[in-house]
Amino acid sequence: MRIAVVGAGGVGGFFGGMLARTGAQVTFIARAGAHHSAIVKDGLRIVSAEHGDFTQSVRVVEDASSVGAVDAVLVCVKEYSLAAVAPTLTPLLHGEADGEPTAVVPLLNGMGAPEVLEAALGARARVLGGLCKVFAWIERPGVIAHKGPSDTAVLFGERSGGEPPRVRALAELFASAGVVCKVPAREEGGITSAMWRKFIGIAAFSAVGAATRATLGEVLAEARTRQLYAALLAEGVAVATAHGVGGLDEYAAAQASRAESLPKASTASLARDVLAGRPSELEAQVGAMVRYAEGKGVAAPAFAALYAALLPQERAAARTAAAAG
Repeated sequence: MRIAVVGAGGVGGFFGGMLARTGAQVTFIARAGAHHSAIVKDGLRIVSAEHGDFTQSVRVVEDASSVGAVDAVLVCVKEYSLAAVAPTLTPLLHGEADGEPTAVVPLLNGMGAPEVLEAALGARARVLGGLCKVFAWIERPGVIAHKGPSDTAVLFGERSGGEPPRVRALAELFASAGVVCKVPAREEGGITSAMWRKFIGIAAFSAVGAATRATLGEVLAEARTRQLYAALLAEGVAVATAHGVGGLDEYAAAQASRAESLPKASTASLARDVLAGRPSELEAQVGAMVRYAEGKGVAAPAFAALYAALLPQERAAARTAAAAG
């Protein structure tokens, strides 16, 4: 199976590296820089207590046009880059006469990626819904650190239901790589329901982590901050319910309980970007939750307050990045 992984950061680097270890033909598409250069020179190194440490020789390029058509594309960029990246992926798609369209799987944190990709790629792509559960990041150029969680997983599927051959083949490849992979059934709410569940959790964790500049353990250790996190989860459930997602009665309590079992040093990528003064996914996560709430007339005061508090720094980081070119 030929796979292109767009983005070689924590998510793309980890899952792409795991797939490459099976012998699958994996090509990374990543911007030039120290990380790209280190992968070219020394290979991609994964450091993982769960899966072991290994170095994998992989192909990494800057431009999708040098790759050719593939069977599946994993899109692992930050959501603020997606609109610019999506149109550049057309060289990866099979032609209309080649049978089943290329499967395009966004592994992003927000809800809007499938629509952006569909608009850019058209009928030649089978754009799926997708998400992942993982704590992984670039530890140094060429090296991806994977720190859990114990239920690290990938989920994807047709938003309308169904499981075409390439979806099944990709799921089987992930499983052969030792990565838990699930295609949510329609009776479970399908991939859209799973995406909302991930979105609630990551938006709440990102918002409280970025606003407090604290690790998960520090958030949970303070009673008032723990209450803020719980309020964010409850607001997210109310918003998702208003958007037609069912089965969330116990979600907030279950997510809060799950947080207790995660590594105490855990931080969200959004929070790490804010701390470093980089542009973040504030709009795609916290801002999007506020807009989804407003669109349905749902009160989300905790999300609204943290979004407003984080906006000035986000605007400043965007100006700095734009000035740097």
